[in-house]
This record gives sequence, C-alpha cells and structure tokens, in this order.
Amino acid sequence: MFVRRDYSTPWLLVLGAAVVYLASLSILVDESTEPHPLVAALLALSLVAGLVIRRYWIVALPLAVIAVSLVWESLADMDAILAMFGGLLAGVALARAYEGTFGQRASPDPRAHRWTPAARVLRRVMTRETMDRVLDRVRFQIDTFPHGIYQPVSSLPVRRATRGVGTESRWAAMLPVVREEGVESAVDIGASEGYFALELAAEGISSIAVEGEPRTYRTTIFAARRSGLANIGVLAMKVTPENVAAVPAADCTVCLSVWHHFVRFYGLSVATEMLETIWQKTGKVLFFDTGEDEMTPDYGLPEMTPDARSWLEAFLAETCPGSRIEHLGMHRAFDPFGALCERNLFAVVRT
Repeated sequence: MFVRRDYSTPWLLVLGAAVVYLASLSILVDESTEPHPLVAALLALSLVAGLVIRRYWIVALPLAVIAVSLVWESLADMDAILAMFGGLLAGVALARAYEGTFGQRASPDPRAHRWTPAARVLRRVMTRETMDRVLDRVRFQIDTFPHGIYQPVSSLPVRRATRGVGTESRWAAMLPVVREEGVESAVDIGASEGYFALELAAEGISSIAVEGEPRTYRTTIFAARRSGLANIGVLAMKVTPENVAAVPAADCTVCLSVWHHFVRFYGLSVATEMLETIWQKTGKVLFFDTGEDEMTPDYGLPEMTPDARSWLEAFLAETCPGSRIEHLGMHRAFDPFGALCERNLFAVVRT
C-alpha cells in the first residue's frame, strides 16, 4: 500500500516559477528569432512549469506573453504559443496523474484543514455564531415576506402580527387553567411561529412546538433561539393520520385552529380519530378551537346546530372521554377570505 507523501509546493516557489517562466518567454517578441527550434524548447520549458506548478490556471500565462508582445507591437509565433499551451497542460496533467497514482493515502482521512492568513483574520472578526445570526435574520425576512408573522412572538424582530389580538386573548384565558392544573409539559400542534409553546416555556413548562410548514418552523426555531429559553424544542412534522401516534405525550396539548384542516384533508371520521389519539396523549388539559360556521363548504365541516358552542361541547365530550369541558370565551379569528370572526375556545380537562 502506498502512503501519500507531502507534494505541496510552497507558495513562494509556485509564484517564483510563474515569474521566471514569464520572464524567460520574453524572447518570443523578437520577430527575427527562428520559431522552429524555439518551439521544442518552449514545449519542454512549459512541461517543466506545469509539473512544478500543477495548477490548470497556469494556461493563462501564455495569454500574458501575448499581451506583452502586443505592447511592443509585435506578435508571438503561433506555433510557439501552441507549444506553450500544450506543454503546460501536459505538465499539469502528468503531475496530477502522478499524485493520483503514487500519492494515495493509507487511510481515508482528509488532509488537515489549514487556515489561511485572511481566513484567520476573518475568523476573529466574524464567528460562526455571528454568521448564523446574520443568516437566520435574512432567512426570517424571506420566510415572512410579504405577509409578515401570524402570532405576536416577543422574541421575533417584528411584533405586529395578523392574529395578534386573538392570540393574546386566548393565552390570557388559557394561563389560569395551566396554572390550576399544574402543567409541567406541553405540546403545541400546528404551532405556527410558536407563540403558545414559547409562552408555556416562559412559565417554566417544558414545551414542544409541532409545525409542518418549512418556512414557519424555520421562524419558530429562530424565535426559540432568540428567546434564550432552554426548555423548548421544535418538531418539524406535519401531523397526519399516519404519524399522529408519534405526537409526544404531555400534560397539556394545544390544538388551536387545526382540527378543521384535518377535516378538510382527511374527512370528518378520520379527523375525529386523530383528535381521539391526541386526547389519549394528553395528561391534564387539551386546549381546542376550530373553524366554525364561517368556513367554506370545501372544508367539509358538519353543520353545527343548534349553535357552534353547543355542538362543539357535545362533540368534545364524546371524543374525549373522562373529561369536563370548560368554555373559555369567544376570541378573534379570520375566515378563509380574511374577514374578522370569532371562535369558541375550550379547555378539555381530564377528570
């Protein structure tokens, strides 16, 4: 087995070889020189230069010779130029082939990384953490353009949210129940930018934000990182009938403005089974709201009679056995066309 030797050429030697090579070719500008014997000499010289420098950029050097010759109002012989190009390419190719054949390493480990002087200076000025912050900020601007953010997450650079009032009023109604039930862990399904998961984490409750939309969960990760909270995680997963069993179990589950999407994509029966599975994973309290009569027919929601509150209370009592249903008021939302509406918020408390 061959062991790779160090074939690296000091950069001064490379630069010096290039300069000597350019200087030695100045005889090309003499039109009286017979080109034919010179072609062989230049081919040999070019071959040696290619072997030493071993970089394909060297083929640009003959162009510099042509440029010098133009300054002196004479042209280099074309045969000599071709000899230079051919010799350089042949030299570089031979050097690369030799390295590939006899320079194989005994182990697959790559060559140790060496910082260049410029890279060392840049590393002192800009750390990886700084670069990550800059890139995260740029990605955030791209992901939230042009509609902005949905929830008023305090750790994000933009506080104005399309559903700011309704989100904050929901949390104000949920927080007393969270404290009363002694919640110690929480999962927010369809977390959007992670408002509720972050607020729960700020209360000292270990929380997981589950979100399936890439541009949204990237924003959630960005918000969680900027919050400085160590007890929050982000699970990038779109909850479906196939993976709903993988939703983490917790004392508290937040399922807000999600169930009507389950109905739309999977049908009422399957969406109900998904909610049953979510309830089985909830230890103490499930917070629930959904689209109601304001939703368009393509969502496939049932007719909520005699009114949405009564229908939902009966539905939750049947779907989540062993619970009591607490109504937490009406809160602002939007219909599919963006018009304001209000929805019922419920706490399904395990008994």
